[in-house]
Amino acid sequence: MDRFIGEPGEKGRTAQAQLASVVGGDQDIGAVCAGVVENDVLTVTGPNLEPMTVTFGEGAQCFRGTLNVGGRKRPVQHLVIVSAEMAGKAPEGAKAIRTILCDSDVGFVLYRVAGRMGLPVVPEWAEWFRDELDRRKAVMPLIGVGCTPLAVTASKKALLKWIGRAVKRGEICFPEQNGPIAWRVSNNFLHREHEDGAEALTADCENA
Repeated sequence: MDRFIGEPGEKGRTAQAQLASVVGGDQDIGAVCAGVVENDVLTVTGPNLEPMTVTFGEGAQCFRGTLNVGGRKRPVQHLVIVSAEMAGKAPEGAKAIRTILCDSDVGFVLYRVAGRMGLPVVPEWAEWFRDELDRRKAVMPLIGVGCTPLAVTASKKALLKWIGRAVKRGEICFPEQNGPIAWRVSNNFLHREHEDGAEALTADCENA
């Protein structure tokens, strides 16, 4: 397992997993995929991550592929697991205003939240936006391996109100001229490497 996003469960409850990327043999990947489809409890562990039991919940999606590795006759199997909430398939309700992000970079946070909510923003607001989320306690760090994930909880109506007030106060401003906006968004989730000496992570089905 080279990528993982999850959030701790309440005392005595299984933690909620949102995303995982797993590489292994046919049987390994088949077992993990079957466990996810059956909504079984899984155990994840790895560098800087104590063993924890998780579930992806109902409606989780699995995407399988193959990777060719030099020196191996057969390709290895690659499995990406995404929860229903992170895939945008969760039921309407409180979670509909929550956005789970795989990177805490301020530019990435603004770009993704604005894109999902359809907000009129410019990249220069990134620092202000993150400070506003922190001030209003609308952001929560999540458990991550190979990434620095977080969850933003705010409705489109609330976000537009914050933007409107900040513009009136002169904290942020729109460009003086109309024109295209160029975004330079961090891509650490795809390119970040393991720390030196990091061991391989594991994801195993827990016995019933």
